[in-house]
Amino acid sequence: MLTLEEALRHLGYDETDDTITQTVADELEEVKAYLQGAVGADIFDLMPEDPRVEELQLIYMEDLYSQRGPSAKVSGATRQLV
Repeated sequence: MLTLEEALRHLGYDETDDTITQTVADELEEVKAYLQGAVGADIFDLMPEDPRVEELQLIYMEDLYSQRGPSAKVSGATRQLV
């Protein structure tokens, strides 16, 4: 499963404040719930080291994070891809 540190690094943060860290942590929980709902509640137990699962987490995480601003159209296209 994707860690908070990996998510922050993927989003380009070397240093963060509490607001950014909490926002990314909340989005990481949403990503986990989304994948469990879409694939199955035991996805992280059945496929703990599968790189495809981590890549899906990163894609959806980046999409959620980028959706905070005016780039929502790009985010919609990414969601359709996923």
